[in-house]
Amino acid sequence: MHSIIRIKKHKSIASLQSRENHTYRKRETPNADPAKLHRNKLLFGQENYSAVADNFLQEYKSAGSKIRKDAVLAVEFLLTASPEFFDEGSKNERDERLKKWCEAQIEFMKKEHGEKNILCMYLHLDEKTPHIEAYVVPMDGKGKLNCKSFYGARNALNQLQTRYATHNKDFGLERGAKGSRATHQQVQKFYDQIQQPAKVSNENLQKAVKLDAPTMKNILQPEIYLREQEAKITAKVARLFASTVYENKLIQKAKSILREWKRAEDAAKKMQYKLESEKEALLDKLNRQTKAVKLLDQLQIDNKELQKNLSNALIENKLLKEKFLPKTLIKTIS
Repeated sequence: MHSIIRIKKHKSIASLQSRENHTYRKRETPNADPAKLHRNKLLFGQENYSAVADNFLQEYKSAGSKIRKDAVLAVEFLLTASPEFFDEGSKNERDERLKKWCEAQIEFMKKEHGEKNILCMYLHLDEKTPHIEAYVVPMDGKGKLNCKSFYGARNALNQLQTRYATHNKDFGLERGAKGSRATHQQVQKFYDQIQQPAKVSNENLQKAVKLDAPTMKNILQPEIYLREQEAKITAKVARLFASTVYENKLIQKAKSILREWKRAEDAAKKMQYKLESEKEALLDKLNRQTKAVKLLDQLQIDNKELQKNLSNALIENKLLKEKFLPKTLIKTIS
């Protein structure tokens, strides 16, 4: 079993706000079981850690310190272990182990970054593998915002993983292989991996139904031993099949989303076709209207020209009358 730690750097408060929405399930989280949401727990710090970080940085700037545009404002940690670490033993044993493990992780983060620089540590139990999200402001020993002093060196992450494994060795957890590709996995990718629902394979099922080696007390009290083993096996098998049921629910949900997307896509195509048809009809109508307006404009021009010609003809007619006809005759005609 291995201890597992991953980090992610945040360079804006908006990025932290987005993670805060994930932490407190303010947005849909596909791998999370809503029925287990109540089990999640704030272990240390403040729930509104993005606002706390913002205030922290405003005070930092007010004190006269400058913050580079590309500065890392906060570091996110994913703290967890191999899934079997959380699954072994009875419920009481698992709960007690989880409690001690959480306390040890808080101690580790305080040692690494100082208590006052920890924004939040939050335990997620609504996903398959329990894990802690921790957020810290990377302040160095001189009180400067300086992530590079922690994780700027080439082997800084390897050293962090070694320190983390050493801190958790009393839980029987070991460090992963040095230089492995897993060392450099991003937090989000690792989230996706550890939250994949387990499938009930023959190997897992055989492990679940394997009996514990009987002690002398068990041999003397075989009925009690068998009842205890039956209870343990039933619980293990139930967890295995529950994981599979949960996986199937996720698959069905994904299929449902895909169906909805396909329906939306088909509706969008129909709407596009309808809009194209209406557009062509509208352009045709507009073209006819444009021609009609041009024709009307030409008729109005022609009408003005005719009126002008008529006016000129009347004037010319009057002049001719005055010139060639006697005045007495003109009065009679008029």
